[in-house]
Amino acid sequence: MNSNSGRIGRWFLLVSMLVSSITLLVIGVPRFLAELMLVPGTPIYERISLGETVEEYELTVLDESRLQALEFVDMPRAYTDLGTSYLIRAQRAVLKVERRRFARQSINVLTKGLNLAPFNAFAWSRVSSAHILLGADHYDDAVRAWRTSIAIARFEPFLLIQRLHVGIILYPSMNYEDRKILNDQFQLTYNWNRDRMRIYARMNQLTEWMIFLAGEQTEAKEYFNK
Repeated sequence: MNSNSGRIGRWFLLVSMLVSSITLLVIGVPRFLAELMLVPGTPIYERISLGETVEEYELTVLDESRLQALEFVDMPRAYTDLGTSYLIRAQRAVLKVERRRFARQSINVLTKGLNLAPFNAFAWSRVSSAHILLGADHYDDAVRAWRTSIAIARFEPFLLIQRLHVGIILYPSMNYEDRKILNDQFQLTYNWNRDRMRIYARMNQLTEWMIFLAGEQTEAKEYFNK
C-alpha cells in the first residue's frame, strides 16, 4: 500500500513538473521572441530619448521592430515606443492630413500601452502633445493628459521644460487648478536648471511667458530679462 502511494506521489510530481515546464515554455518563449524583436530598434529609441534627431529610415526600423514584437506579446514598452515614433512623424509632417493621421496613430498606440501600464508619465506627456497636433478641438484632452503625467511624476527632469512649453500652448484651455500646476512646474524647472530654461525660452520665443509665469518673483523676472 505504501509502495503504491509512493509510486502515485512520484508520478504526480513528474506530471506537475511537466505541466510547469510546458507552462513556462508557453509563457516564456513568446516573451523571449518579443524581446528579441525589439533589439534592432532599441538603440534608435535610446537616441530619441536623449533628444537626438533620427532619420526617417531609422524610424522605420523602430516601427518594424515594435510591430514584430507585438505579434508575440502585448508589451507596454513596444506600444509606447511605437507611439513615440508616430508622434515624431506627426511633428515632422508638412501636410495637415499626414500630421493628423500620425497624431491619431500615436494616441491610439500610446493609449494601448497605457491600458497595460497606466503609470507612465512619459507616455501621458506624449499623448498630450499628439492631441495638440490635432488642433484646438483636442486641447481639453491634451490638458487632461498633461495633468495626468504630472500627477504621476511631479518632478521629472526629462519632462519639465516640455511640460512648460505644452502648458503655455494649452494655457487658454486651462482652469484655475491647471494654471496652479503650471506655475508649480515653472518653479520646479527654475530651481532645477534655470540656465537651460532661459536658453530654451530664447530659442522658442517664450521669454515673455517665463516672465509672466514668474509672477511676483522679481529675481526670476530679472534673470529672464538679462
